[in-house]
Amino acid sequence: MKSIHLLKKEFIWDDPSSLYKACHVSTCVKNDNGDLLVAHFGGTKEGALDLGIWLSRRIDGKWQKPKRIKYMYGFQHWNPILHQDGDKVLLYYKVGHGTHDWYTLVTESYDFGESWTESREAVLNDHSPRVATKNNILVASDGRWFGGTSTEDDLNHDCYIDISENRGQTWNIHPIPFTHQHLPHPNKIEWEGVKELWESDPAIVLKWDGIIQPALWQSDEKTFHCLMRSSRGSIYRSDSYDNGETWCEAYPTELPNNNCGINVVQMSDGALILFYNPINVNWGERTPLSAIISVDNGLTWSGRYDFETDPGEYSYPYAIVKDNLIDLTYTWRRQKIVHCELEITDVQGE
Repeated sequence: MKSIHLLKKEFIWDDPSSLYKACHVSTCVKNDNGDLLVAHFGGTKEGALDLGIWLSRRIDGKWQKPKRIKYMYGFQHWNPILHQDGDKVLLYYKVGHGTHDWYTLVTESYDFGESWTESREAVLNDHSPRVATKNNILVASDGRWFGGTSTEDDLNHDCYIDISENRGQTWNIHPIPFTHQHLPHPNKIEWEGVKELWESDPAIVLKWDGIIQPALWQSDEKTFHCLMRSSRGSIYRSDSYDNGETWCEAYPTELPNNNCGINVVQMSDGALILFYNPINVNWGERTPLSAIISVDNGLTWSGRYDFETDPGEYSYPYAIVKDNLIDLTYTWRRQKIVHCELEITDVQGE
C-alpha cells in the first residue's frame, strides 16, 4: 500500500487581486536546483478579452511576483502547459475566443522562464487545438512525446493523442474512438460556479457530449493508457497496445467525474496518483479536490486524500513527479493558484 503525505501548501502569490480578478488552469515544471515555474491564465474572468498567460517563478525558495508573459487584448489566452526538455522550457497554450475555435501556440525559454521567444504555431498552418489541451506531455521510454488533446464543438467533444518523434518539431495525431449519445437532459445546473465559465447557458452546455483532456501514462514498452474527463458523470479510459498508433473505444470507469479537469502522474515503481473532484454529476460541484492511488495500472484505487473540502471551486490539478516527491498546483476559488509538495510513501500491512 501507499500513502500521500502533504509536506507543504502555499499560494504562489498571496494577493494577486491587483494583477487580475480571476485565474485558472495552472501548470508547473521544476529544475534540478528545486526552482519552480508555474503558469496559468488570468484576467477579468474566463473568456474575457483581457485574458493572458501569467508566470510565477520560485527561485531559491522565494516566489517572485507573477508576470504576464503572453497577452494581446481581444484575443483570449487559455490553458498553458509547461514542458521541460533539458535546459529548454516549452510553453504550449491556446488562443481563441472560446474552446470551440481555439488553437495552440508554443514559445520557448532558455533561462528558466526569465525570457521567452516569440510564439509560433505548435503545428505549422494548423489552427486547431493540437499537442495537448490541459495535461502533462508524456515522454515515452523510447523518447517520443505524447500529448493528450481534444476538440469541442456545439454538440460533440472528442479526444486525440498527438505524438512527436522529434521532440516537438512535428506531430502526428491519433483519434480515440467514442460513440456520442445526445439524450434528454435537465435544464438546470446546480453548480453555481458554472457562471464563471466562458459559456454558462445550461441550454447550451448541457447539450455537449463527450470526452476531453486526456491524462496519459505508459505501462510497458508498447502499451499506453489515458484517463479522460467526460460529460457523463464518470472518468473514461482508453488503451493502446501498439505503441500509441491506435486506441480502443473510450469506456467508462467507476471513477466519478464532474466534467472537470483531472490529472495523473506515474511514480517510478509504476504506481499512479490521480487528482480529481470525486463528484459524479455533469457540471457538478468542484469540491472536494482529492487524490487516490492505484498500484495495479488503474484497475483499482484507494488511499483517498482530500486537499480541499470547503465550499467553492478547487479544480484543474496539475502535478509533476520526481522520485517519491510530487509538486501539485491547482485553482483556488478562481482567485489564486495553490502549490503543494507531496510525498508518496509505502505503508506496511498488518
